[in-house]
Amino acid sequence: MTVFTLRNIVNIEILQEIQDRFADATGLGVVIADEQGVPVTKPSNFTAFCSHIRSSEEGLQRCMLSDERVGIIAAEQGKPAIHRCHSGLVDLAAPIILNGNYLGAVLCGQVLIEEKDKERLEQVRQNTKNLHINQELLDLYFEKIEFTSQKRVEAATEMLYLVANYIIKMGATHLAQEELNEKSQKLMEELQIRAELEKILRETQLRVLQSQINPHFLFNTLNTISRLAYLENAEQTQNVTYSLAKILRYSLRNIDQLVPLKEELEHIKNYLNIQQSRFRNKIQYEQWLDLDVDGIKIPILTIQPIIENAIIHGFEPQDSTVVLKLRGFSMDNKVILEISDNGMGMPEEKRLSIFSNKNSENNGHTTGIGMNNVQKRIQHYFGEEYGIAAIESQIGAGTMVQIIIPKLGGNLA
Repeated sequence: MTVFTLRNIVNIEILQEIQDRFADATGLGVVIADEQGVPVTKPSNFTAFCSHIRSSEEGLQRCMLSDERVGIIAAEQGKPAIHRCHSGLVDLAAPIILNGNYLGAVLCGQVLIEEKDKERLEQVRQNTKNLHINQELLDLYFEKIEFTSQKRVEAATEMLYLVANYIIKMGATHLAQEELNEKSQKLMEELQIRAELEKILRETQLRVLQSQINPHFLFNTLNTISRLAYLENAEQTQNVTYSLAKILRYSLRNIDQLVPLKEELEHIKNYLNIQQSRFRNKIQYEQWLDLDVDGIKIPILTIQPIIENAIIHGFEPQDSTVVLKLRGFSMDNKVILEISDNGMGMPEEKRLSIFSNKNSENNGHTTGIGMNNVQKRIQHYFGEEYGIAAIESQIGAGTMVQIIIPKLGGNLA
């Protein structure tokens, strides 16, 4: 969260120019300080007396403490305050308050008031005589302290109030511009992410199209093979062929759409049917879903690439029985899907690189859709708080991938 200060909401050069002009108009010493009394500008028209006091570290600390105190007083009352500094001179302060935050004050004065402060002269001398500075020079400057009228002080107070308000308006304008710039930057980032996603979708579609040859030819051929298998009583061949035809039809649908969870589960069933034939029933699949599979919407080809990844990397290298589990439930208007296996697992560095663009295994297998693609499509539809929320893996103990989507997935595209 950005901390607003005078230094980062208003150009200091502009503040200096405003201050110099005010000093010329009033003839008073002026400085603009932050909320701790530390000057943010160079003093304008300071008296030789005050400049000499500030030339010592002790004197400067006293002055800043005094400026801090009168600034806080002005902030608390919400208007300019008249104050006696540590030496006894009259100082004025107008608070700079933006969005309820006190940022500092415009301070001026370094005078005494006619007909009131004659008796204060000796007190001013006493207040400063213990400072470790050249006292003879301070006495010389002491004689030059200006006396002014009460009306002049009151007029300066009114002008000081206007100056402080002008600085506040400049700060508000700066913050509004920063907010606009931030929104523009965020919009640009969103457009960039969207463009990247669209590029991924186009590439995915292209990979599918490249594998199509002619979809009608493929479907007709597979149907012919299925009928021949039926006539020849080759039941397994018929089932595999039928599943392959359904997988192709499902994969050739528009990648940029949502489907009922039920359809994705049917696609998984067809995919596993083929894999079971390939690996001679060494795949055990368990499914537990406490969900409305008709009502929940999910991006097409979300779960199958993860199941395939589990088979390719967790089962094929060791050629042993693999147990795949799909568990689904809802919690706090969110749908949790967990795909787990008992395969080989993966090392930590590989797990951490899953979403890296450099991950060569991230392009998927059957569909050309990898986990990175799945993640980006889920977040495209539902927002960054959704997607692949966790990947847990342990060498020799398998892997679990958790997906989170909203319970109300929206309308079908």
